[in-house]
Amino acid sequence: MEEPPSTIEVWFQDPVVTHEGSIKVINSKGKEVPILKTERDPKDAGHVITTLDKELAPGEFTVKINVIAQDGFIIEEEFRFSISNAAKSESEELKLVKSNVSDGEIHKGPLGQIELWFNQPVEVRAIGIFNHHYQPVGTKKPQVDSDNPRHITVPISNKLSPGTYQITWSASPANQDMQTVLNNTQDVFYFAVDKFSSMTPVQANTGNFDWKTLSFSFGLKQLAYWLTFIGLTILFGISWFYSILLKNRVEETPQKSTQLLFYLVSLVGMTLLIIHHRLDLPELAIKEFLLLKFTWIPILQVVLLTLGMWIKKIRLLLFGMALILWPFIIGHASYPRYGGYFTMIMTAFHVIAVAIWMGGLFSLIAKPKHHEKKEWLQRVGPSFSNWAMISVSVILFTGIWMTVEFLPSTSLESLLESEWGRSLLMKTVLFFLLIIIGYVQRKTVKQLSSKFTFSFFKRVRIEAVYGLIIFFFAASLVAANPSAAEQGVYRETPEAPNNLDLNVEITPLEMGLNTITLEFKENPKIRNVKVELSMPPTWQVENNAFQVGKGIYKLTGNLLHGAGTINMKVKVLMENGKEVRLPYTIVVPGEVRNQSENTSI
Repeated sequence: MEEPPSTIEVWFQDPVVTHEGSIKVINSKGKEVPILKTERDPKDAGHVITTLDKELAPGEFTVKINVIAQDGFIIEEEFRFSISNAAKSESEELKLVKSNVSDGEIHKGPLGQIELWFNQPVEVRAIGIFNHHYQPVGTKKPQVDSDNPRHITVPISNKLSPGTYQITWSASPANQDMQTVLNNTQDVFYFAVDKFSSMTPVQANTGNFDWKTLSFSFGLKQLAYWLTFIGLTILFGISWFYSILLKNRVEETPQKSTQLLFYLVSLVGMTLLIIHHRLDLPELAIKEFLLLKFTWIPILQVVLLTLGMWIKKIRLLLFGMALILWPFIIGHASYPRYGGYFTMIMTAFHVIAVAIWMGGLFSLIAKPKHHEKKEWLQRVGPSFSNWAMISVSVILFTGIWMTVEFLPSTSLESLLESEWGRSLLMKTVLFFLLIIIGYVQRKTVKQLSSKFTFSFFKRVRIEAVYGLIIFFFAASLVAANPSAAEQGVYRETPEAPNNLDLNVEITPLEMGLNTITLEFKENPKIRNVKVELSMPPTWQVENNAFQVGKGIYKLTGNLLHGAGTINMKVKVLMENGKEVRLPYTIVVPGEVRNQSENTSI
């Protein structure tokens, strides 16, 4: 920068929670630069604005970012900038003007050398040619045209086989100082010899299964979620069982030891959750830490549960309030792009239904001592069976709805490659096993013999164990990122302009070497097609597409270089000279959190 900034602004894809140390500016000596204030934009909770206290002197600076996502995930990033006293350089930016093989061109016949023309004399720092298997092609040392120093020739050692090739070059203006040399201009373009071919890596198939595909991370955060899930849902479920299903009959009281056990489990889980957040934010003052919703909501939940253990008349209400607060601090429902408050309501119905089912199972197991098993089953079995069926229906509906909301497009491969997807698959498989057991149990309730009563309670214990395992995967699910399992290509405009009905296909839709196929269904009169790919904060490339058939264009190469959201603009130049732009959003599967989308200083 040539002028010192007065503010530093950061934009996130979703709303974030800020604190006193969310934005720090460090100078080259490692000292923190005074900041006047850091605040969120009132109109955009994902826009963080930091106002500097004093004008920065020339030098190098590091900006450290520490904010909290809606689900409690700590986002830490940093970027650097420098302020220079030097006057603005008036030198022309180095550009490639033309080449003997153009970007997106299918060259016919043999090709012995690559010729490049720049807008000024250059010094080539590096140049490479790669075939469609991304293997280097032998070349000789680049030669500068003595009559025209802007003209560079790169002889090719061997004859090029038919297929697609990538040229990567790096150059700087000739006879420039070291500062200019360090800021080389780099570019990549693609051409084909005789025919187009997709660029694919050569990989040896060892036949060994990658067991990492089935791995799950389980740390302090997941343990805290797991214990809290168990405690909150089962406490509420037991209270519901006796308050609603048995209508608080005096002779029917739950065992206090069972309630105390799950109260303690909840207490330990929420304590661990607060400890986890404190370990993530060690520099935050205690007063400010307590004001974070990820701290005061768990504390409020503990208070509600404690009051519920003492006040029997409103126990169900207090336990229910503690349970309903859960979606406000965990999971992804609170993200606006996932539905916000409406999805939070669906999540609340989901956890209440789970609580009724799981709480009922543990209530059946922990029957009052004065009841025999058969008598206890006769008293509560039919009613609970009906409520369990209702709960299963609610769990199914809300679960499917939230999955579609979180994951509009995916594949089995991207599910297996992401922890969120693996957790979802395991949770779903176990849930359907529970449904099968529940169906058998419902039939058993109608046959109240001693023999069937014994098998009924045995299966109830199995159901309870499966439920606790499902809670394990639920804990992994809410701690993981659903975007890591999403993949898809979405058109941003509902209707194609100029009746350009375009079908886009990307294979494979993952990081690495890809092929983008653009098929215009109506075969319009097109002169040229370009594709611009961009990703925040600054990455942007544009390439010409190869025309491989009537109305069919393709690009290939290392196009999708990172997981997350990539913006794509298909620029269609019609024969009448008019340019039509078709915007798309590409979601590449892979682990990526709510990182900053852009910065401004």
